[in-house]
Amino acid sequence: MNVAILIFPNVQIMDFAAPFEVFGQAGFNVFTVASSKATLETSLGLKVTPKYSLVEHPKPDIIVIPGGREFSEPVNSGEIEWLRQYGAEVEHVLSICCGAVEIGRAGLLDGLSATTHHNYYKDLEEYAPNVTIVTDKRWVDNGRVVTSGGLCSGIDGALHVVSKIKGVDEALRIAKWLEYTWSENNQR
Repeated sequence: MNVAILIFPNVQIMDFAAPFEVFGQAGFNVFTVASSKATLETSLGLKVTPKYSLVEHPKPDIIVIPGGREFSEPVNSGEIEWLRQYGAEVEHVLSICCGAVEIGRAGLLDGLSATTHHNYYKDLEEYAPNVTIVTDKRWVDNGRVVTSGGLCSGIDGALHVVSKIKGVDEALRIAKWLEYTWSENNQR
């Protein structure tokens, strides 16, 4: 399976790197995509070069949308359009932190429940008004779309998606390898 992780300037390192590790340990082909292949800087100054651009990449089966956006900035319409297009086609979409706002902007959360980092509940409500916000779960599963609260809960969400595809035993194997305590029931 191909896992495309969208990255952008100021992306949260843990939000994209932790799911990258989880899906990689599950044996998936994991890669980063961005508006261009130019090197960008994360929220803490780490420089990262995306493997692919939004116009040239393998067809994803899973899309991961991390957090790190400043919602006072203009919307990147190319990223939202890419997310609309591929989000409708893939088997799973996973958001971490305020990535839920981005998938909400793309219309992928309309009529669903979602969570995000507690600092972004109001942004999710503003930019995705047709979403029921869940404040007491580490991740929320709507079938194809899984949202997680942020940072470490992105590991939980990624392990949950792995468990849906390869089974709980595989997710537990990866969690043990990562020295991470996880169970399918530890949403909070």
